Amino acid sequence: MRIPAVIALVIGAATPAVAATDVTFTGTVSDTCTLAVPTPGIMTLSPDGTILGSDQTLGLPATVTVLSLGGNTLTLSAPTLTSHPSGYAGGETVQMKYSGLASQPTYTSTQQTIPLGILPLTDLIINMQVVNANGFVEGDYTAKTVLTCS
Repeated sequence: MRIPAVIALVIGAATPAVAATDVTFTGTVSDTCTLAVPTPGIMTLSPDGTILGSDQTLGLPATVTVLSLGGNTLTLSAPTLTSHPSGYAGGETVQMKYSGLASQPTYTSTQQTIPLGILPLTDLIINMQVVNANGFVEGDYTAKTVLTCS
């Protein structure tokens, strides 16, 4: 007995064809680190005239925004006084402390290292102070730490 062509066509259509394909995704994480300083620090004089610091009244800590992809380390150099008015006698101690991304709750004059790894956009808040028992002469002062991400 012969199967009519229409019935054979319906039977053949009932078994679906199988198709497969790979959908591939690739990605790379490279050691990338971005630093930005949206808020520079401002130091003001203490009431007794011996501390010029960002945590004094009307002072302002610096904000550093950090983004890290990969195995990075953030290094803060030892803080230094980079400029002062003529007539300033010197003899100061320059110190920093920081919070946010990591914490150094007490002032230090030494280089600091912070392991980062993979880190979303995060802020590091840095306070700076220049301490001098002999006081300061009138004029502009600049203190800094250099941040390096490697």
